[in-house]
Amino acid sequence: MNRARHAYWWMVAGPLVLLAVVLWQAWPYLAISQPSGSKVLVVEGWMEEHALEEAARLILDSGYVHVYTTGTVRPFAYYLPGGRGLSVELHEPAQGNLEVDASGLPGTGFLLIADGDTLLRQAVEPRPQVFRTTLPRAMSRLHVVAWPMQPPVETPAIFIGGITIGGLNLNLLQDRTWFTRPDDAAEPAWPTYAQSARGMLIRFGVPAGLVTAVPAYGRPRSRTWGNAHAFGIQARNDGITAFDVATVGVHARRSRNLFRTAVGPGSRVGVVALTDPGCTRANWWRSYPGWITLLKEVIGTPETQAVEIKRWVAPPQG
Repeated sequence: MNRARHAYWWMVAGPLVLLAVVLWQAWPYLAISQPSGSKVLVVEGWMEEHALEEAARLILDSGYVHVYTTGTVRPFAYYLPGGRGLSVELHEPAQGNLEVDASGLPGTGFLLIADGDTLLRQAVEPRPQVFRTTLPRAMSRLHVVAWPMQPPVETPAIFIGGITIGGLNLNLLQDRTWFTRPDDAAEPAWPTYAQSARGMLIRFGVPAGLVTAVPAYGRPRSRTWGNAHAFGIQARNDGITAFDVATVGVHARRSRNLFRTAVGPGSRVGVVALTDPGCTRANWWRSYPGWITLLKEVIGTPETQAVEIKRWVAPPQG
């Protein structure tokens, strides 16, 4: 009887003990830092601002001579000072229902213009609101501009939290997006996290000439694989055969493996795990977000093998 009870206890407790051991060792296994020795760095653009600031310090302190930022399409989200705007040239003319998520300081607002027609002239409030209109025919260019402020100030007046056409993120439909100013000066906007990360690294002191944005357009099923695949093409074009990937915390091993798969054999791929305050070795098990972050990476570990199998079964064309 005692032997049977003992066996039953191990049947129940054994898997739990094994799971606990696996999870306890998972953090150091996943959050690896193993630089390649190369002076080329790839920065994953989807990371939070604190991680991008740490990446900027890494670039400046470690003497990287070329930096690539990667990233998939981001929400159409921008802060605009008074009088500033965004122009969007669509990949193909579109029509149908259009929604603008906007908020701002009291007394501010925006204009939405499509192919020269004013569709919305709307005051905003501090609380985000969704404003709706319709593109009455196939239109190819949109312009959203914050109302001018007197006296003019450079601080943000409104926040555009999103624009959709037919329920689709405008950044998925755009061919080109740029900021506009009252003096007609223009500069490229950030339809993907690659461009927004580049802008942030420059703001943190990285020379603009060092940083190249490598956007991944479309809607890849895996954000990291989309980034890695886009960079793999760029690396082959630029003759890059050794580089490091800067990513956050326990995402490090999966990122390195997917980038390694994307560039193919013969390349040296290093990795640097940046700080994730919510999932450190000391605190990940103390919070729900820490558990979710770690378990997500444990579950995502086989992704590289899945990509390899898919590439073997259906090798890329061209």
